[in-house]
Amino acid sequence: MENGDDLFQHILVNLNDDFDAYEKRAIAKSILYDIAHFIMPWSARTNISAELVFNINQSISRINGGEPTQYVCGFAPFRNYLLKVDKNVLIPRPETEELVSLVLANLPVLPPGKGIDIGTGSGAIALSIALESDREMDALDISEGALQMAMSNIEKYSASVNLIHSDILNSPLTENYSFIVSNPPYIPVMDKIDMLDSVLKYEPGVALFVPDDSPLLFYQRIVALSTKSILPKGGLFFECHPKFINDVADLLIANGFENVQILNDVSGKQRMVQGFMLE
Repeated sequence: MENGDDLFQHILVNLNDDFDAYEKRAIAKSILYDIAHFIMPWSARTNISAELVFNINQSISRINGGEPTQYVCGFAPFRNYLLKVDKNVLIPRPETEELVSLVLANLPVLPPGKGIDIGTGSGAIALSIALESDREMDALDISEGALQMAMSNIEKYSASVNLIHSDILNSPLTENYSFIVSNPPYIPVMDKIDMLDSVLKYEPGVALFVPDDSPLLFYQRIVALSTKSILPKGGLFFECHPKFINDVADLLIANGFENVQILNDVSGKQRMVQGFMLE
């Protein structure tokens, strides 16, 4: 291969036909950016080494085998950032970007003070809010591996985020917050039958699944903690399973939150719930 264009075509040709033409080009770009560290135009890179070709072929094999491209390349886009990811954290989804936008839109009416992201994973939510506002953030997770990945992203972007290693189901919050935001585990185990193998095999189940008989497990716990830990007029913001979103909204209302709203994501699915603490 003489240059990066040749390598780009090599990747396209060797990807499975399970991917359409658009997906192949997106994967090829990710490999060249994130693994080969090329920048466009690809043709500007010459002297393609045998070692690089070997490494890229290994990556192609992993992707053809079903491993998500983001894990193979080590990065995932989120809003205006390129976050480090591995199997310890969920791959950030576009609907979670909308959760961040919801929080940011409400900041002017929330009391001064820190926010906390519960179940932070890669740190995507906390990092984005901290960087796009004047708010300091705490970010909590039970997984040490997830917190290590979040730390990498926080340091990369010099975000004002403090990491907390804690099991939210069994530990209290020790501070009062202007707002709490969370995209907690909310998929019942029974739903696995309808999920992609690439998610089931590679993404961390601890961040995805809840028992079939307790789909609101994390929401119930976070709401209970929120009634003691959110400042007056503070906000609570959730990403939810559309199947249970009305139950989450009812949970907030039953615990004294005002102006509780269910909001749709960009695809029209009911996805987010917000509510505000009494003054």
